[in-house]
Amino acid sequence: MSTLNLLIANYMFNRLAHLQPNIEKLIPLIHGAHRFLVSMHCRPDGDAAGSAIAMGHILRALNKDVTILNVDEIPMQLTFLNGAQDIVHSLERFDFDLCIILDCATPDLLGKKFPHDKITCPIVYIDHHSVPWQDCAVNLHDSQASAVGEILFHLANALNVEITQDIAAALYTSIITDTGSFRYTSTTADAMRVCSYLLATDINVWEICSNIYENNPVEKIQLLGLVLQTLWLSHDGKLACLHANRQMLKQCHCSGAMTDGFINYARSIAGVEVSIFLTQLEDNLYRMSFRSRGNIDVSQIAASFGGGGHKNAAACTIEGSVESIRTQVETIFEDLL
Repeated sequence: MSTLNLLIANYMFNRLAHLQPNIEKLIPLIHGAHRFLVSMHCRPDGDAAGSAIAMGHILRALNKDVTILNVDEIPMQLTFLNGAQDIVHSLERFDFDLCIILDCATPDLLGKKFPHDKITCPIVYIDHHSVPWQDCAVNLHDSQASAVGEILFHLANALNVEITQDIAAALYTSIITDTGSFRYTSTTADAMRVCSYLLATDINVWEICSNIYENNPVEKIQLLGLVLQTLWLSHDGKLACLHANRQMLKQCHCSGAMTDGFINYARSIAGVEVSIFLTQLEDNLYRMSFRSRGNIDVSQIAASFGGGGHKNAAACTIEGSVESIRTQVETIFEDLL
């Protein structure tokens, strides 16, 4: 073995050593169950939807019965993934043997309509956010992973499941969206190595990226025009905010899911360290998303409002007006500078 290959082998061994005990706990649970519920955070992004769809394919390869649930619709740009059409938004049956939750920092982020009190089977948590769940049967958590899709790649291999093109496309979507197309600091050697294996399945990278980034309905662009007019900057220019209220969404015939990606316009402004995006849910209730350039840990801000996430991306639900919410965030933000 060459020196480089030896370094790579040692890196992979050390990289995954801390996951191995929980993978070994999870494998018999998966083999021993038949009816699975798979879910992820509400308002799913590419990592949440991609990893859930991949998990569905992995389990079905093991001849399992799988239901994938999200209380919100899947963004249009992710519906090209084979399996997206099978995601349901409510449940009629609750007799599951195992529930697998993906890419969800806190139970609250599953959404208000998630049937928390009706899920009585063991729960498995697979995630890469900074703070892992404690109350679950198995916690497959890796805060160093670029995306949940990266963790699932290793789980699929441990289960001896072949990485098909459908699985590879979903995992690749998970990783490229959570690394900002390999622009964010979450882009690691392991992430690139996993993607090299996924590309070896001959997935169509152009088709994947075109669907994700260049397939917007005209209504979304019209909504973006309204949202950009709401731009607010703190006095020092380090905190930026955009918002979409229900009137804007109605005017453009859009759902809240159509605002996916808008927050990055605020973060792209020179000098901005943190951007926030507010989507109105009810009269005095908003979903708040955070993005950081990396100098501020926005998971700390989200946690102060009962939410969660990781250093550069987080979310929560909050009551108040746009102005009062901005004031609260600005106060916490200034303490973190």
